Amino acid sequence: MSGKARNEGDRSRSAKGWSTALRRAGPVVAGALLLVAVLPSSAGAAGGQLTFSRNDGSVDGLIAPPNDVCLPLSGGAAHLSNDTDATAFVFLDGGCGQLASIVGVGATWDQYNPPPQPAYSVRFGSSG
Repeated sequence: MSGKARNEGDRSRSAKGWSTALRRAGPVVAGALLLVAVLPSSAGAAGGQLTFSRNDGSVDGLIAPPNDVCLPLSGGAAHLSNDTDATAFVFLDGGCGQLASIVGVGATWDQYNPPPQPAYSVRFGSSG
């Protein structure tokens, strides 16, 4: 067999090897991309839950709330518990304009600081 024929045979085997490797890697790559798409980004959402109660005694919550987004607290919050992994900035108005309190991880807030006024929005992240 000539050197030229031998080199062409090596190239053919090499190309087939790459083709097989890519076929085998395809499902692995697809699975990794799906996992990245499904898992929440730590920068994009607070892990955990914010639970709040209203003056009428009803309870509601926000699960894995997004960071740096003003979120309404429908019906107003008389008490809230920050069981997320991010700081919660609690606001007296619905548009995150009138800061009432900064509630750290694992901390709570009550409207009963004078004057008693419920909170109507919250933002999670590192700054209000």
